[in-house]
Amino acid sequence: MKTPQILLCFLLLCPLLVFSQGVGVGTRIDLTQKLQLGSGQFAQVFIPDYFTPPANGEFTLVFHLHSASWAAEDEVYKSHTNAVLFNIHLGSFSSSYQTYFSNQAKFQGILDTIISALDSAGIFQDPSIGSLIVTSFSAGYAGVREIFKTPAYYDRMDALTLADGLHCSSDPPTMQLQMQDFVRFAADARDQDKVFLLTHSSITTVGYENTTQTADYLISHIGTTRILFNATDSIGQQYSRADTGFFHVRGYFGTTASDHLKHLYNMHVMLRGADSLLRSVSVPVKERQTKPEGFRLFQNYPNPFNPETTIPFQLHSRSHVNLALYDIVGRRIRVLLDEEAAPGIHEVGWNGTNDAGALVSSGTYFYSLHVGSTTQMRPMMLLR
Repeated sequence: MKTPQILLCFLLLCPLLVFSQGVGVGTRIDLTQKLQLGSGQFAQVFIPDYFTPPANGEFTLVFHLHSASWAAEDEVYKSHTNAVLFNIHLGSFSSSYQTYFSNQAKFQGILDTIISALDSAGIFQDPSIGSLIVTSFSAGYAGVREIFKTPAYYDRMDALTLADGLHCSSDPPTMQLQMQDFVRFAADARDQDKVFLLTHSSITTVGYENTTQTADYLISHIGTTRILFNATDSIGQQYSRADTGFFHVRGYFGTTASDHLKHLYNMHVMLRGADSLLRSVSVPVKERQTKPEGFRLFQNYPNPFNPETTIPFQLHSRSHVNLALYDIVGRRIRVLLDEEAAPGIHEVGWNGTNDAGALVSSGTYFYSLHVGSTTQMRPMMLLR
């Protein structure tokens, strides 16, 4: 019987071990050499034969991490999404993706290379990326985690789908650091500013959190709940789900390599769902991400918390900001920030004390960000 570590090693190798001719029909542009990838690594653009170039040149890009080229192509093709696929495979383990994308210039370099390749091939005139959907299977999540660290990349990403592939350390401080951007993206999806779809199996791990545990982390930190749900679909037997806004989690039984791969082979469903959500609102997600008042207030993390939490916000221009905390009846209990701040992402911590330095009691509090003539407010929960 395989240990969990050996089983996971096999699972991560599966996309290359299982070979198929594929069903995707279209144009392929190999970018492996242009991106100077190493042995066993590859990158490729795929344009489905049904793809209709947009009149203004702005196309939807599906940026996929970790799978055989034919597998990613099949999933895009089966989804019938009017999109161009970029697929990158860097190896069998998450460390390959973490190392590659830790160079923050890599992601933008890939996007530029894709545009250049499409332009040179004459696929359509003046190509530019409109919607950006990032999809990942298994070990690819580590690349997403690194990409998130650049605020401009985070903002550019409209949708994220993770197919049985999100892990983190079991050490609480490291866990919080590794999960903070995924939590932020989940909170944005809850508020319908992003789209985040996730499926997970029941495979166990030793020494780090498995996909079930990381899904639970996301669910709890954006203030939603997982409910029991019994259904059978192309992945297998589903036992739970969590739904709020554009954040959707599906939990499945299954602990084998075959169970793991079924999440990859169901990505056409996730992709179709992500694309549909992006097109379902009267004001597109892309347009709503830059708010007219020039700032965004994000959900605090962790939430609920005890006793410390972090409140992130983003400014689009230099502004005087006031960040204050209020109790459930509207009494101000603490001013965390009252000063001019530069454009970009800011994070302010709170340790559960009032202006006098005294500890406040458990309960629901509100944090309010006032910029210019506009105020945004969000709730948070302190549990002692």
